[in-house]
Amino acid sequence: MRALVLGIAALAAAGCFSGYREKAADAELRVRRDTFIHDVVLTGELDSARGEAITVPALPNWQTSIKWLATDGIEVKQGERVVELDNSAFTTDLDTKRQGEMQALQELQQRQEEWKADLEQKQLDFDKRTSELEKAKLEAALPREILSAREYEDRQMRLQRSNVEFDKARDVLLSQRKGIESDRRNLELRLQKAQREIRRSESAIQNLVLRAPRTGIVVVRDIPWEGRKLQAGDTVWVGFPLALMPEMDSLQVVVSLPDVDDGRIEAGMPAAVTLDGYPDLKFTGRVSTISAVAQESARMSLRRAFKVIVTLDRIDMVRMRPGLSARVAIRSETLANTLIAPRSALDLSGKEPQALLAGGRRVAVKLGSCNAQECVVKDGLKEGQRLSRIGGEANG
Repeated sequence: MRALVLGIAALAAAGCFSGYREKAADAELRVRRDTFIHDVVLTGELDSARGEAITVPALPNWQTSIKWLATDGIEVKQGERVVELDNSAFTTDLDTKRQGEMQALQELQQRQEEWKADLEQKQLDFDKRTSELEKAKLEAALPREILSAREYEDRQMRLQRSNVEFDKARDVLLSQRKGIESDRRNLELRLQKAQREIRRSESAIQNLVLRAPRTGIVVVRDIPWEGRKLQAGDTVWVGFPLALMPEMDSLQVVVSLPDVDDGRIEAGMPAAVTLDGYPDLKFTGRVSTISAVAQESARMSLRRAFKVIVTLDRIDMVRMRPGLSARVAIRSETLANTLIAPRSALDLSGKEPQALLAGGRRVAVKLGSCNAQECVVKDGLKEGQRLSRIGGEANG
C-alpha cells in the first residue's frame, strides 16, 4: 500500500512538473538583444569547373544511339572504355563497301588481262607494219634506171601504202594505250574510293568506342529536357556531350536561386556547405558568381532560377564526388547588438505584424529582417519584454 501511494504521488509530481515546463517554455519567450543572423538556404550539387568532355565524334551518319555506358561515378584508367555507341549501321554498310571493293578489284584484274592481250595484238600489228614499211623503203630506193617503169611505180605505190598502214597501226596502238590508261585510272579511282569508304567506316566503328583520356572518375551527363542521366538506348548526335572526366581539384557547388529571391544574395557572401551523404561534416566557401539571367529549371517549366557558383575553401578528395547533393547556407545578413523577437510570438499574417505579450495582449510592431526562428524588432517592443507563443493562428 505504501508503495502504491508513493507511485501515485510520483505520477502527480511528474504531471505538475510537466505543466510547469510548458509554462516555463512560454515564459522564456522574451525580446532580447543579440546578433541576428540570416542565412539563405539553397540546395544544389557538386560540380567541377574544369574537366575533359567525352562527346559524340564526327560520324558518317549524323546521329546514333548509346550501346553501352559506364556507371556514373566509376573510376577508370586511361584508355579504358567509357562509352560505346551503336555500330550496327556502320557494320552493315561496311560489308556492302567491302563487296564493292572486291568487285572493283576483280574488274580491274580482269580488264588488265584484256588490256594486255589487246596491247600485244596491236603491238604485233604495229611491228608487222613497221617491218613492211622498212622493206618497202628498201625496194623503193632502187634507182629507176635498173627497173622497168611499171616495177618502179609499183614499188613506189607499195611504199605509200606501207606508210599509210604504218601510221594507222601506230595511231591505233597509241590510242589503245591511252584508252587503257584512262580506263585503268577510272577503275583505280573507283577502287581507291571504295577503299577510302572502307577505312572511313572502319575508323567510324573504332571511334564509336570512346575511351578515357586519362585516369579519373566518369560523370555521366544529363538529358536536359528530360531531367535524367543518359543511359543505354538513348539517341545522341554528333557533338552531344556524353560524359565528363572532371579535374577533382576544381570541384565547386552549383545551386539554384529561385527568381523570386533575386537580390537576396551577392557574390562574396560566405557559405556553409553540408553534403547530404555526410551530414556531420561542414565545409566553408563563398559565393563566386551568380548568373545574370534566370533559366528554366526544366523543359516547359514556369519556374526559373539563377545559377549560383559557390567556391569551396577546402576540397575533400576522399568524400567529394561530382553529382553529390549538397545543402548550402549562404550568410546574407549579420546584425550585431540588435533587438530580436522569437518568430513564434509574432503574427505575420496581417498587413501589420503583431506580437503577443505574456499577458495576452497584442501590440503592433515594426519588424526588419526575419529568418526561420526570429525577427529584428525596429519598434513596438523593448528588451527583456516577455512574450507568449501564438497557438493555432497563421504565423506567416
